[in-house]
Amino acid sequence: MTEYQNILVDVAPTGVATISLNRPEKLNAISPELRNDLEAALKELNPGDDVRVIRLKAEGRGFCAGYDLTPSTRQRAAGSDSRGTQAWELGESRIAQDREGLRESVDRWLWMWSYRKPIVAQVHGYCLAGGGELAGACDIIFAAEDARFGHPAARALGIPPTLGLWPAKIGMLKTKELLFTGDMIDGTEAARIGMVNHAVPFEELDDRTLAFCERIAKLPLDALSVHKHVTNRWFEIAGLRTAAAEGAEYDAIYHETPSFREFAQMAREQGLKEALAWRDAPFGDGHGAR
Repeated sequence: MTEYQNILVDVAPTGVATISLNRPEKLNAISPELRNDLEAALKELNPGDDVRVIRLKAEGRGFCAGYDLTPSTRQRAAGSDSRGTQAWELGESRIAQDREGLRESVDRWLWMWSYRKPIVAQVHGYCLAGGGELAGACDIIFAAEDARFGHPAARALGIPPTLGLWPAKIGMLKTKELLFTGDMIDGTEAARIGMVNHAVPFEELDDRTLAFCERIAKLPLDALSVHKHVTNRWFEIAGLRTAAAEGAEYDAIYHETPSFREFAQMAREQGLKEALAWRDAPFGDGHGAR
């Protein structure tokens, strides 16, 4: 296997490959480099049936705190410089460039969702914003009972374009509740409402998830792929892909709001910590997660 900078990969003779997100100092926030490494590893693990199941976990204190919001690594589309005075020389709008990038991101998550081998997420600590999209692209989710799920960025920054596939998993009412408040829920509640499959004590999480992966790896890959894709197909026929693509449209709109601009300016000038504190202060929880 290739050695990657932002992930660790271990392939076991049981048919299970484990990918570990490895940016613990950033709570495994999704940088472009981490996402590229993850996709490259999945492509490398795709051929053949020696690996039949992928387990996705993370190093450090949390699974994934969201997208990396550090201004130097997350630059917004700012509009092209004018090249002249004619209409076609004035460049693209910011919202058009933003929309294009978001559409590409949705396509990448759906590529992962359609990956031919089952992917089982093992979640501990924070699983927020982009972390929810990452977990949502997986087929099965095991979570620690005290894991934290949600989208605090709903308060000022936008939506996760795929919504973590929450509407298909937890329904309209719970999806709206989480987006309207930006509040977080723990792993036990996530399991109760169907956001994850199982919530277990943290100290049992690794063993329980691995044992499940090894159990399903006893099926031939052909069978696993059929089971996965026929289930996915039901939701595609119901409009899942079209709905996910709509997320790029609405997130691009959100990114034109005054609250988004204020957060971005504050993050640039005062630092991300101050911007998160400004966003969350009215809610009194002060968690400062992405």
